[in-house]
Amino acid sequence: MSPSALPDPLGWTELLRVFGGLVAVIVVFVVALWLLKRLQPGLRTPHGPLRVLATLNLAPRERLLLVQVGEQQLLLGSSAQGLACLHVLATPIAQEPTTTGQGMGAALPASFPDWLRRAMEQRGKARP
Repeated sequence: MSPSALPDPLGWTELLRVFGGLVAVIVVFVVALWLLKRLQPGLRTPHGPLRVLATLNLAPRERLLLVQVGEQQLLLGSSAQGLACLHVLATPIAQEPTTTGQGMGAALPASFPDWLRRAMEQRGKARP
């Protein structure tokens, strides 16, 4: 094969081919992420009889969970060894809407955009 028969590596057709391949890979990646988000049941908010109402992290692998099963509420302990039912509440705790607070004790928003909006508002208040 002669050197003149090889395609020019810096020609428009080669650049368009490489760019098209890059766009195709990005599209496949975005579609795969969208499918993972839609098909994973753990990421959706539950509308059934079982819901986690609140969590409190005690240590890196230990936490308390307040879980509602139908009309009954349970306090569960989660650790590296597993789950344990610590208490069955006789009267359910009323769920209050979360309020925007300051510091670490503030309730966390339900989604990342809410958290980001709240963080930007707090950052704006901190500047003189």
